[in-house]
Amino acid sequence: MTTQLIFAEELNKLAFDKLHGAGLDQETAQKVADVLVHADITGVHSHGVMRIEHYCKRLAAGGLNKTANFSIEQISPSVAILDSDDGMGHAALIAATEHGIKLAAETGLGFVSVKNTSHCGALSYFMEQATDQGMIAIAMTQTDTCVAPYGGATRFIGTNPLAFGFPVEGSTPMIVDFATSATAFGKLLLAKESGKPIEKGLAIDANGYETTDANEAVTLLPFGGHKGTGIALAIDALTGILMGAEYGNHIVRMYDEYDKMRKLASLVIVIDPRKLGSPLFPVIMAMMVKELQAAPPAPGVEKVLAPNDIQVEYKAKCQKEGIPIKTALYQFLTS
Repeated sequence: MTTQLIFAEELNKLAFDKLHGAGLDQETAQKVADVLVHADITGVHSHGVMRIEHYCKRLAAGGLNKTANFSIEQISPSVAILDSDDGMGHAALIAATEHGIKLAAETGLGFVSVKNTSHCGALSYFMEQATDQGMIAIAMTQTDTCVAPYGGATRFIGTNPLAFGFPVEGSTPMIVDFATSATAFGKLLLAKESGKPIEKGLAIDANGYETTDANEAVTLLPFGGHKGTGIALAIDALTGILMGAEYGNHIVRMYDEYDKMRKLASLVIVIDPRKLGSPLFPVIMAMMVKELQAAPPAPGVEKVLAPNDIQVEYKAKCQKEGIPIKTALYQFLTS
């Protein structure tokens, strides 16, 4: 499958035009475009502009609110609930993180639950919002199910991602962003296209047997066995169940029932280390990252990396050469 290189500014404009043309107002379309291009330029193409066609389809069918009106209920000085009115999850998480930053600056902590929302894209974007202000952040969100619980033969939990962001003095922030599944469905699709097998421990077939054949894989496995299952269940509890939303197989599926609002829930937590008596937090983080990167590598490993070093390197390359986008996707964006 052919690809072409596009610089971020052009890709952002193409994404904006498509989303605005689908009925989103200019501000919302721009926020969604920013989150999507952030994913592509950091190498997380599964959460990049390839999702626009899906969003346009759901907007046209009525499964997303084109004119959502966000509202915030302040529960206490540090806790709030943002109702995203079935709008775009990207814009909702941006607003929730902004509010969390405001609360953390005042009290040291901003705990913002988000309800009545939708797919929000790469969580690392919202982590950077907070780290840019010298703050720590945690975010999580639920998804529809495609992962079997540990010991199970069918789907019961979502990929339910979790992210952490930490400011680092004089360097890019340290961001940890991962799904609770052993791999992403996007990687299964790539394996199917290439005809290559997948690694063991990633997926099971329709009968519940572990498989390395991407064409036979129908359900993902959790990372770390029972540990991944536990974290995924905890995320459903802290998001959907906490907000009176659905969980697991009760969630409206992303690629089905396009006319139905998905009613997802997310959570953003922002911490101001300065308010907790740790003004040197970014400085100590820089020391920790440097010591980690200087750790002796295992045989066959070139260098020990910090969690998002690969994404930082990928972004630098894309800023210089352009972002690789599949030609068919480019044709859709320009049509």
